[in-house]
Amino acid sequence: MAENTKFTILSFVGGGIRGLMSVTILNELYTKFPHILDNTDLIAGCSTGSIITSELLAGKTPPQLITFFTERTGRGEIEFYDNMNTNPKEPAYDIMDAYGSQFALHGDKKVSAVEGKKVLFVSFNVGGLEVKNSLQTPIPWKPLMYTNMEPGLGDVTIAKAATSSGAMPGQLGSYDGNVDGAFFNHDPTVAAIALAVNAGHKLEDITAITFGTGYMPDWVASDTHKWGADQWMNGVANPFNNTPPFLMNQAKPSPMLDMCLNGTSTELMPMIAKMLLGDRYTNINPTLPFFIPENTTYQQAIDLLQDKGKHADTAHAEVLLEKYWVDHVLGPVRT
Repeated sequence: MAENTKFTILSFVGGGIRGLMSVTILNELYTKFPHILDNTDLIAGCSTGSIITSELLAGKTPPQLITFFTERTGRGEIEFYDNMNTNPKEPAYDIMDAYGSQFALHGDKKVSAVEGKKVLFVSFNVGGLEVKNSLQTPIPWKPLMYTNMEPGLGDVTIAKAATSSGAMPGQLGSYDGNVDGAFFNHDPTVAAIALAVNAGHKLEDITAITFGTGYMPDWVASDTHKWGADQWMNGVANPFNNTPPFLMNQAKPSPMLDMCLNGTSTELMPMIAKMLLGDRYTNINPTLPFFIPENTTYQQAIDLLQDKGKHADTAHAEVLLEKYWVDHVLGPVRT
């Protein structure tokens, strides 16, 4: 097999501040394989994973990304999450603050203009109404892929793509009708694989590493045999139910919402990616001992996320990096 037929993917999932664990894992690999980013063909992101992707496109290094997630001054994530609006009838945070941060990185540069790297941001447009011939016509909602791998899908600024991908309802308002990629799927790995195949790459030439934001086991522990719509939407009081509210400022969990969003991503996407790629795929997603909200700023939680990232099991990823993330001139690159 010729070296230049290999196609490598790094995929970053959603999870707010828990993206700190993702970039800490990336940094552990980066210290051993300093050319991991140079030799990656496609970087895919959803939500906080899209922010990581955007920062990487701006030339930020993994150590700088760790600083971005941990510093308590400047334009970091902790300062952003410390200023929360607790009114559930309004966004917890201003979407324009998120956009401003992304615009400061990339200005008006479009996704289609990214050179030397393939990129994917996933989002979801909620649709709406438009007036045609004096009649209101519905615009259906639809999933969105912003990428430079398919003509027409990259005609949007990087700032808009990254902001749209991270616009979780409740946390942020929509951006031009676009909301968080979690409604596409908060793990964009399978979408990235599909794009590669669509671009002509053979499945057997594709390798992917997914960086999780922490596995937090959820369940609906009550007897649901006789549940009606009210219980499925609002849950029931149950001290053993580990499912937290999915949306910020949400008073209590909604089992249906949690199953539709989190349930399809945490388990299903890695399972399908593994079916597609076999041993050429790994998902690095350490288990967290308790639920860590996407917007937590408690130092103990920050320290835990970093510790979990530093001690994550990266053995399989290192095998893949050694075998597939190769310099086409010098061969495998490892310190």
